[in-house]
Amino acid sequence: MVKSNWDTEELIENWTLLPTELELVRNKVGGNQIGFALLLKHFQIFTCFPDEKSSIPQIVISYIANQLKIPESSYSDYDWQGRTAKVYRVEIRHLFNFRVATVQDSVEMSDWLIKEVLPRNLFEFGAKLSIRENAEDECCHDHF
Repeated sequence: MVKSNWDTEELIENWTLLPTELELVRNKVGGNQIGFALLLKHFQIFTCFPDEKSSIPQIVISYIANQLKIPESSYSDYDWQGRTAKVYRVEIRHLFNFRVATVQDSVEMSDWLIKEVLPRNLFEFGAKLSIRENAEDECCHDHF
């Protein structure tokens, strides 16, 4: 969830459109400019897209609209769930070299976790258990 209050410094640092980003946005028309800009910056900051139109705080909408020199109200013209928004998401993922995960990705990730991570965790768990058992044994022997 996007925080609702951003101070000026945070807005500048996180939501300022760079010249190359402005160029991408200028290729869009009307409300699509602000919609694309918000999707782009949100993805850049959070590595995901906002869940819904209302997820973007008004102060961020105002800041982006000001940079684009368009009225804030153009945001209401942007169709968040439409075909254009889906195309923009694909375009933005491509810009950042991301893609939607596939079933094969899931299989590969599971295999990697089983091969690389699970054995180490089991070893660490076994070592901790062994230390605890030894400590318990020594405590018991000291008391008797």
